[in-house]
Amino acid sequence: MKKTVLGLFLFLSLILCGLKVNAVSFSEAVNQSKPSAILIYADWADDYQNVYNAFETVSQTFGDRYNFVTINIADKEAKEFNKTFNIYPNLPYVLLFRDKGKMSRYLKKDCVLNTSCFTEKLTFFIN
Repeated sequence: MKKTVLGLFLFLSLILCGLKVNAVSFSEAVNQSKPSAILIYADWADDYQNVYNAFETVSQTFGDRYNFVTINIADKEAKEFNKTFNIYPNLPYVLLFRDKGKMSRYLKKDCVLNTSCFTEKLTFFIN
């Protein structure tokens, strides 16, 4: 069990290092008191670049209230992450976490692309 947890931690650290949007690992983001918005994407997914750009733009407004993290599950090493966290197949999308991962919310790409929807969900989730 310890090897699995350690392996998962190392795996997530390797995937998440060098991120453009707040370079915070998934486990660090979820375990902080500050809520997290995590973009799950793949380079081949429809509208990936538009969703990524919208996510990055909103992160500039909410960066003081949220950790913003991106995860590209198209990488070969991301398969274990996919199994562990039951990633939905309709990429890209955003997961919101708060209360050290006890509360979460799933946002479809249509909401992320709609700035007013995305900011409304972020504002509501933080309160």
